[in-house]
Amino acid sequence: MPDDRRLSPESNPADRDYVLTRLARKVLGTGVADTGSGQLDMPRLRAYRLGRLQAELKKLDVGGILLGDAVNIRYATGVRNMQAWSLHSLIRTAFVPTEGRAVCFEYGGSEHLANTLETVAEVRLGGGTYRAGVSRGAEGERDAAVIAWAKQVAELVRAQGTTRLAIDRMIGHFVALALADQGLTLVAGGPALGQAQAIKSLDEVQCITISIAATESGIAKMRAALQPGVTENQLWAVLNAENIALGGDYSDTRLLSSGGRTNPWYQEATDRRVRPGELVTFDTDMIGPFGYDADISRAFFCGPGRPSAEQRRLYGVAFEQLQHNLALIKPGAAFREMSERGFRLPEEFYAQQMPMTWHGVGLYGQWPTIVGPGWYKADSGLDGTVQPGMVLCCESYVGEVGGLEGVKLEQQVLVTETGYELLTTYPFEEELLGRWV
Repeated sequence: MPDDRRLSPESNPADRDYVLTRLARKVLGTGVADTGSGQLDMPRLRAYRLGRLQAELKKLDVGGILLGDAVNIRYATGVRNMQAWSLHSLIRTAFVPTEGRAVCFEYGGSEHLANTLETVAEVRLGGGTYRAGVSRGAEGERDAAVIAWAKQVAELVRAQGTTRLAIDRMIGHFVALALADQGLTLVAGGPALGQAQAIKSLDEVQCITISIAATESGIAKMRAALQPGVTENQLWAVLNAENIALGGDYSDTRLLSSGGRTNPWYQEATDRRVRPGELVTFDTDMIGPFGYDADISRAFFCGPGRPSAEQRRLYGVAFEQLQHNLALIKPGAAFREMSERGFRLPEEFYAQQMPMTWHGVGLYGQWPTIVGPGWYKADSGLDGTVQPGMVLCCESYVGEVGGLEGVKLEQQVLVTETGYELLTTYPFEEELLGRWV
């Protein structure tokens, strides 16, 4: 491989990708130490994330934000506690003031998990929010535990000199009513969270590259396990096992399908056995080490034999769409402009195209959402511009209505001052492209 300092983005595709993955090729290990060259600085990472969120809260003129989403709690405080369970049971909350450190309401017996973090001022016993979700009575009657918890939150808000409180999407109807009963004015906190999380620090980008490296290791092992007779579930288990073994958390979806199940998209893994000559396509949606999302899509051919002309056509169009849309990523690009200039699929594939062509990604798939040609609406609230420091995913799916198979491809990139840098390094399929990439 030539010296990458002499290459330019205008080089041939193979060399260009080598240049654009410079940061990914310097990926760190998962070990964290207080000293040493090249180590992750986790206190610095946590301080950056908390500062980003509090800067956005000041714009809302609120006393703070009440978080119920476990991923948002982790972003603001660094607390990782039964995250998957917390995503469907409101057993944990955190109040993040506009100034100062957070107060966490934790599940009984697990309070110690937040005690040592510099982002957390105090840990209290949680549980009131869960009681609100299962309260007795047709009107969602609130019991003593709910009222006591809501009073604590109200006191924290008033200590900031206001009664205005932002909430995230996990704070449900009856919880919100209990807070309103205490005289609080509730404000939607989603936009503030989206803006805060959109711009990544270098520490965050390093965490993302570590997560991607773990996921790509799983992809390679899954590729090696692909042979006739293996089930979709077995392939998905290989990917997940590697993620867990390398310090990852869980997968947000189970998007892996084979043969005729690859069309239409959004079909999750089953016990179907892969047959010779079929495509297998997948989207990792993998929450890896440090809780960061590695969102990569690929399509593989199961041998023996060679891909058909139709399979190569599907893959080729998906690859062309992906490369065209990646080239539109640059700082200052308006979402609407990207939508209008996005790759237009041939008519036979248009009906099953993915509306979401680009999206933000951090601890999960997040703002912004940028749609492809024909999907943009001026009043959708999805307007904005691409900014340096964003980490974006670019997606393509190609499958004809009534067609036998489909192909899903996706790359994850960092927006730089001049364009973008690839964070994914897993190669595309030579045989399906019919040429070296």
